[in-house]
Amino acid sequence: MEKYLEYSKEIINQLKEKYKTCDFQFRLEKSNVKVSVFFVLTNSSNLSEENLWENISKEIALKYQSKLETVYEKWNLYIIYVTIDITSKELKNKIENDKFSSRKIVEDSYDREFNDYEANRLIVKHITNSDLKEIVEATQEVTISAYIPKNEKLWKLLSDEEKLIGDRKAQEAFIKKINTI
Repeated sequence: MEKYLEYSKEIINQLKEKYKTCDFQFRLEKSNVKVSVFFVLTNSSNLSEENLWENISKEIALKYQSKLETVYEKWNLYIIYVTIDITSKELKNKIENDKFSSRKIVEDSYDREFNDYEANRLIVKHITNSDLKEIVEATQEVTISAYIPKNEKLWKLLSDEEKLIGDRKAQEAFIKKINTI
């Protein structure tokens, strides 16, 4: 684990030096396997320029992912692109559906100070979902009430099991019933 943190520090420094319009952070989550998460903080126009997001992804694959030991650790590499503005659906889909090297997530319209708490919150939201138990426990029991239709007569027509598809006479009769309501 220590060596992964060392690798990440090295690549974070290289990325910061090369891509000055972005800020970079790294977290190593420990669950059954190690989950490596790189955060790229910038705006969407920077990401789309000359496919910056793709170049960053390639560098992380080459300089970090290649040093991971197990297949599971290589599969559990995430890059979360955090943008301060709205990222177009087209760019977001292009990034998130890219299958090369890592799983990619775009968190756009981000207006908070990025710190350890926020990094952990994004990891829980997008990767581990470790808050599900708390959410389920906090959820109140849902009461299901019977549906009360606005128009009883129309509702009764709908509940009949008449076959209307392909039966022209049945369709005409149904329309006549509706018109009498």
